[in-house]
Amino acid sequence: MEEAGYPSFVLYLILLIGIPLALNKPFKAFLLVTFILASANAHAFTFTRTEFLGPFFNANDACLLIVLIAMLPYKFRRTKQIQFPKVTIWIIVVLLIGFVQSWFVMGPTYEALRALRWAINLPVYFIIAATMVDRKEKVWPLLLALFFGSALSAIEHFFFVQEKAGMYGMVFRHIRTIAFQSPGVFFVVASLIWIPKLKEKDKLLLIGGCVLFVISILLNQTRSVWLSTVAVFPIALLVFKQKNIDVKLIVLPIVIVALFFSIFIVTALIAPELDLFKMVMERFLNVETSVSTIKRLGSLKLELLEWSGGTLIFGRGLSYFDKYGQSVIELISWGHLGHVTTLAQLGIIGLVVYSFYLPATIIKSSRKLWEQATDEIKFLALLTGSSMIWYWICFLMSSSFLGQYPLAGIMFGAVWRQSTLIETDRAVKKRKYY
Repeated sequence: MEEAGYPSFVLYLILLIGIPLALNKPFKAFLLVTFILASANAHAFTFTRTEFLGPFFNANDACLLIVLIAMLPYKFRRTKQIQFPKVTIWIIVVLLIGFVQSWFVMGPTYEALRALRWAINLPVYFIIAATMVDRKEKVWPLLLALFFGSALSAIEHFFFVQEKAGMYGMVFRHIRTIAFQSPGVFFVVASLIWIPKLKEKDKLLLIGGCVLFVISILLNQTRSVWLSTVAVFPIALLVFKQKNIDVKLIVLPIVIVALFFSIFIVTALIAPELDLFKMVMERFLNVETSVSTIKRLGSLKLELLEWSGGTLIFGRGLSYFDKYGQSVIELISWGHLGHVTTLAQLGIIGLVVYSFYLPATIIKSSRKLWEQATDEIKFLALLTGSSMIWYWICFLMSSSFLGQYPLAGIMFGAVWRQSTLIETDRAVKKRKYY
């Protein structure tokens, strides 16, 4: 099923609202972009283009342009400063090495440029968030933008599945909608582990949002997402330690099972045509499971073969796999073993940077905030740290950070900056004391 984009006027509307806002209210422009990215169908966003620029400028590029313009005050004001976390510099270096390799082999092709454009999202948005979320007062608006964007995405996802099922008469298990993977899944994980002090109406809003997010998680019909969402809980509980952790380890699985069954009941009442329970069972028990396993094994063998045939340290380049025809790609789950894909494309150095150095940096920053911060900053730390654990688990089975992950970059950058602010405050207090 070919993915269609949003109408082109959506792209023009984003630019029309976003650019003036970026020039006058930079942080609000950043929040707008965060909300838009969280709410959008990622595939449709990629195909939202203009006639005269075609694939070289889409809605993702429009959002990136807006936040880059919003960064201008941080470049030209003495009181502002653009942040370049060490981990982002390493990421950009390995990406440029991979891009240069592809450039030499393939030439200045669209495929070579596209691979770099996709991969560069993570470090660039990391830098932008690390620069713009420069006060603790900015954390709460950022959380709201992520939450409401994710809620809109979940609602859109629900109607999207209904429309596609009715239009094509498809079996539900055939409608793959991973493009609606918003930060909603991380709000579910974080909220089940710990909730900050909120007003009663805000707690109800959070619970309602999490119900939407769980429905969306189930509707995307991706087993790696389901497995990662379950597996992240015990690890996150150990990383973000609390009192009564033993009780939570026992109670939490019961709560999760009850939550999922309540979602099945709610969905049956509001949309009887969507049999979520049957759909989930088919995804786990259907013969496709064995086919998927075979395809992933094919991907493992081919990508390791390519890595071993190139420079082991630097990999084969960002776009080396484009030499394979469609017939080969149909036989394997290409790029569905994220850490192996990183190794094949960027070599040992890329694997170390993406699969170990980046996670270690984010977990360390998140733990520091969890232990020393309070309220919304502590929740951001839990949200982001859980997302990093989730991504690492998921990438054993699917995807990698070499795709489009601007929202991950935003969360990582915000947590990293808040962590450095705590360190700065402690250093200042120490100097005053002495």
